[in-house]
Amino acid sequence: MDEDREHRKAAVTTAGSSCRLVACQYLSGQLDALVTQMAGVRRDEDIEPVHQARVASRRLRVALGMFADCFDAKKVGRWRKRLRGLTRGLGPARDLDVHIAFVEGFLAGLEEKDRTHRPGIERLLLRLRQDRLAAQPEAVETLDRLNKGDLLAEMHGEIERARFLLRTQSVPLQSPVVFERAAAHILRRQRGLLAAAPVLDDPDDVAGHHRVRIAAKKLRYTMEVCIPAFDKQLAGAIKAVKKVQSSLGDIHDCDVWIANLGTFVEQERERTVAYFGHVRPFNRLQPGLEFLRAERANHRRQAFAELVEYWRRLDDERFWSDLETMLETYVEIAQQPDPATQDEPIHGTEEEIENDSPAQ
Repeated sequence: MDEDREHRKAAVTTAGSSCRLVACQYLSGQLDALVTQMAGVRRDEDIEPVHQARVASRRLRVALGMFADCFDAKKVGRWRKRLRGLTRGLGPARDLDVHIAFVEGFLAGLEEKDRTHRPGIERLLLRLRQDRLAAQPEAVETLDRLNKGDLLAEMHGEIERARFLLRTQSVPLQSPVVFERAAAHILRRQRGLLAAAPVLDDPDDVAGHHRVRIAAKKLRYTMEVCIPAFDKQLAGAIKAVKKVQSSLGDIHDCDVWIANLGTFVEQERERTVAYFGHVRPFNRLQPGLEFLRAERANHRRQAFAELVEYWRRLDDERFWSDLETMLETYVEIAQQPDPATQDEPIHGTEEEIENDSPAQ
């Protein structure tokens, strides 16, 4: 007990009070969202809980990385490791949910009497549904692993205890230290995105485009954590980055389809030969699968062209430079000494959020 009390006391003296309150309020909301969505993941009645649970886990990891020194370091490391396991563990189920929803919509757009394309796409949908059914037990096991040892209850207790104490002290959500730290984190993420962006000059750099998507996601989540510091000043920036992220996500989905459909064609051909002893029954499936693959390739070209045009517009409007100027101004103001309002400075070490692989 004494050792645990000393850890908490050390955390309090290390981090500025306003920063701790920002961290606690954001983490509390995301933790509540995660717990709510976990029940939906277990029921498996809708695709949104899996998606929202992964989003909440990512947001929690980002915030814990930004405000790691607000809590006991060993606990934060353990929390983030287990949350990373949840993000990854729910990845296969989420990918299949997205694929199934897309194929269902694609089929709905085909004519009922389309005997050329429907058989292959219907077979693809059947296999996806079978795979999703098989993925559900692993999704549930992922939830169980996350909460092993009452991890979520531990997080909730630590966060709410700190939040209660800070609120009783009338700690403000905004202070020079909050402005400085929030601006510095956003600047770091923005510069990471801009450093990755030159690959947009090459429409065939699939791996590079994926890295830009991850950088955009990190920037967006970081800005969302920092909303209390800047009120509505980040609304336009978050909207713009979300659009970039969504466009890159659409492009990434096309890349996955193009790659996976080639693999699926070969696998289904082998299944056909193994079952019938010859390949002829597969011939009625191939046109639809090739049709879908061509459609995804064409959609990718269009989506990429639109993204490049939007990115150029942001550059022309000086979006990135204006955002950087605004943030640097906050950093400069916050660095001016003001004993009456300045929290104790903190210098947190933010871990890198690992890149999501296509399967996550």
